[in-house]
Amino acid sequence: MFRQPSDPVRRRPAGGAPPPAGACNQGRSAVAQPLDPGGGPGGGFNEGVDGGPVTLLGLHPAGGSTAFFSGWQRALGERVNLVPVRIPGRDPAGGHCRQGLPRLVAELERDLGPLLERPYLLYGHSMGALLAYRLTRRRAEHGRRLPERLLVGAYPAPHLPHPLRRATRLTDAELVSWLVDFGSLPAALRADTSWLSERIALVRAEIGLCAGDSEGFTHRPLPCPVEVFAGRDDPLVPAADVAAWAEHADGGFALHSVPGGHFFPRESKDAFFGRLGGLIAPLAAA
Repeated sequence: MFRQPSDPVRRRPAGGAPPPAGACNQGRSAVAQPLDPGGGPGGGFNEGVDGGPVTLLGLHPAGGSTAFFSGWQRALGERVNLVPVRIPGRDPAGGHCRQGLPRLVAELERDLGPLLERPYLLYGHSMGALLAYRLTRRRAEHGRRLPERLLVGAYPAPHLPHPLRRATRLTDAELVSWLVDFGSLPAALRADTSWLSERIALVRAEIGLCAGDSEGFTHRPLPCPVEVFAGRDDPLVPAADVAAWAEHADGGFALHSVPGGHFFPRESKDAFFGRLGGLIAPLAAA
């Protein structure tokens, strides 16, 4: 639908599987899968770039859950210790969104705790990309440890308007139709009115949270590498909006174009996990 980003574009620096999750991923803890002190893939605080698997913290899209990351551990193998992340205090009605993004990100940082004090990677998809960016931005401002790489997918550069900012004004029926159209909501679930009512309220609230992000926020380039993934046929995020992430990267930038739309990790698994695994492998082997 939009002009495809080049594949890839680079700019030099300026100087175990997750447990089942409910539809709305409720819970107060940020870490979806507690880490076993015994170590090994899916357990223990990883050794990161000092040897052993590297921790990959995953932040899911709006209206989704940690189930978004189902299959990722298997696809990436033992070099990665995947930790899907719950949003703190999340509730089906979207009450967590009313506190605003700065407070939500502060609570997320607090809940992740020691996971952020050892080498780690952050991947955020769609809304998760914004949360990952804001968490990294917060830690940079406070002089705290940053991710070895910030990995974001299916989201415009954070200084740009949110692509769904008008969706919060749609009726429930219009929003459902829109979700089905771009693949967020399987058509078979439209008949489940109870589940659907809960899902729509959550999607609406989290889209609103993202849409209001840029108001009064000062963006500064990040000192860590930023790797951006884009679906070549994403109907929501134009190629130019993805490429604009380069303005937020002083520590190195790369843009990775993969086949598929907004949810390319499940549409083009081989291409996506091949590219993601290639970025992780040098860190796990170091």
